[in-house]
Amino acid sequence: MRLFNSGLLLVFVPLCCAAPAPTSSARSKTATSSRTSKVIASSQSTGKPPPVLLSQATSDQAGGGVPSGPPPQTSFSANALQNFKVANFIEGIESGFFAGALNSLNKDPNFTNPTSNGQSIANVTTQIAAQELVHKATLEGLLGLAMEPTVPACATIFPVNDTNDYLAKANVVTSAAIGVIITILQSLSQTDPNLLGPLSSILSVESQQDAFFRMSGSNTPSASPFSTSLSTTFAYNIALTFVDPRSCPQLLPLPILPSLNRTSPAFSATAPPTPPTSITFDASGVPHNGNLFVGWVNQANPVVYSDVIVQDGIGTADVPKGLTGIAFAALTAQATEMTVDGLTNVTLAGPAPVLMS
Repeated sequence: MRLFNSGLLLVFVPLCCAAPAPTSSARSKTATSSRTSKVIASSQSTGKPPPVLLSQATSDQAGGGVPSGPPPQTSFSANALQNFKVANFIEGIESGFFAGALNSLNKDPNFTNPTSNGQSIANVTTQIAAQELVHKATLEGLLGLAMEPTVPACATIFPVNDTNDYLAKANVVTSAAIGVIITILQSLSQTDPNLLGPLSSILSVESQQDAFFRMSGSNTPSASPFSTSLSTTFAYNIALTFVDPRSCPQLLPLPILPSLNRTSPAFSATAPPTPPTSITFDASGVPHNGNLFVGWVNQANPVVYSDVIVQDGIGTADVPKGLTGIAFAALTAQATEMTVDGLTNVTLAGPAPVLMS
């Protein structure tokens, strides 16, 4: 990353951000709030994390480096270690996405020209990219403390076309990170409560970043009173849309779901003047031997459903009233699961982000 290429600094990593625990790779299972008993994976007896290489330029640009001081705990549950690896994977995609945008949009005046406050989207993205590298280094330090390997970054992250495309996708990937951290806070409260403070701190930073993307797309900073929580499998599948999975040296032991290829409304950085009343999607590979539904995940509410009509290879579903901000749509053959974890277990395709307001 050309913006962070100064001399390297040894830092010690005590804190973390994480995501909900993964489960088996069978589609019928997904990551949920932890229901497993605590199995401890201990670190070295000194409690000292191994050093992590992070450039001083990155720390300066981020507004601070990896936190100093003793780690919040020196042993971690198996649940926490799984969470660290999922978060390591998603944070790696986030940091690579932002760094790629800085390279591909460096001649786009909408990206580089300063606004009335003297800041450009490029300026702020430079700081956000650095902050994501700090998050990534923090997670890798925690994995090192537990003598666990880190998750190597995917080599190919798809480029953005222009500033509008960048802001739209930045909203999606950051919303996925926010959603997965919300769920992991619930999971770790049962197994590793000392990690809740660091995670909450990272969650607030991700939310501030997303408010910037929304405002840059001419939206309000927050269109909803609650962010939307996502299962690990849903967040993982959203993150995979940003990369060529074949370029990832290590994929996670989570289900890879078929895509729900939405054809309308088009996803944009700017929300429509009024929320969409329906969506359409490519249904050419969808089974037609029973009723189909779209399950809608939004805010802290139970999943709501709408019927799917398939005609000439195109699926259509109404958008339920009351959805705001960004919602996530998943194709399913049932309409009874009320939680995001339950819906994930029976998802046929998705999730697809839909910008409501």
